[in-house]
Amino acid sequence: MSEVPTSGWSARSDGDNTPRAAPFEAEWIAAGNVLHVFTHFELELSVFRAAVPDLSPPPGHRWARLQDIHDEALPTVMKKAIEAAIPGATRKKRPQGEA
Repeated sequence: MSEVPTSGWSARSDGDNTPRAAPFEAEWIAAGNVLHVFTHFELELSVFRAAVPDLSPPPGHRWARLQDIHDEALPTVMKKAIEAAIPGATRKKRPQGEA
């Protein structure tokens, strides 16, 4: 499954939830918080976004084009994070004229 770039959090420890913990340098802007409930615990993510049009992905990673995000295999928590940063991005676009 795909996921968004993230900081060093895990199920056992909280990561830094500020732009200092970002996976790469950029002008990060707070986009809100996301709450996701797993079977045995709640996870609250602080979501940030940045515009980085010419940044190559780190080795072993890839970027998805914005218009293709709705086709990515994403866990629900990652969809929530993307929606906080880019509302509507994970929803498939309907052709104009369709209801």
